[in-house]
Amino acid sequence: MKGFCLVAVVVAMLMFYQKEPVYTLVIIGVGLFFYLFYKARKSGNGLLGVLASGNQTSQDRRFDDLMALIMLQQLLSNDPQGSSASREISNESQKRREDVDKIQREVLDLLDSD
Repeated sequence: MKGFCLVAVVVAMLMFYQKEPVYTLVIIGVGLFFYLFYKARKSGNGLLGVLASGNQTSQDRRFDDLMALIMLQQLLSNDPQGSSASREISNESQKRREDVDKIQREVLDLLDSD
């Protein structure tokens, strides 16, 4: 019976989606939010705890925090190697831009001389 109801809801949402896709997405989003809210209240972990569900030990959580800090440090660091690569790409793009400008001027000169 539960499966039949789920199939009926999916078919109804697909039919409604053909007429009003934005409203359908809003309804699905609201339904998903309430489902997560219900699961959070039931488990007591909070809303974000439902999304990151699973039995984690404190050591696993500490390791996850450490990895997040390392990734954050990598993003915020001023790595000279990355900076030199960026400068090299910038120099190459500047050379290409100068070549395009030069060719453009030559073509315009040729067209003006006619």
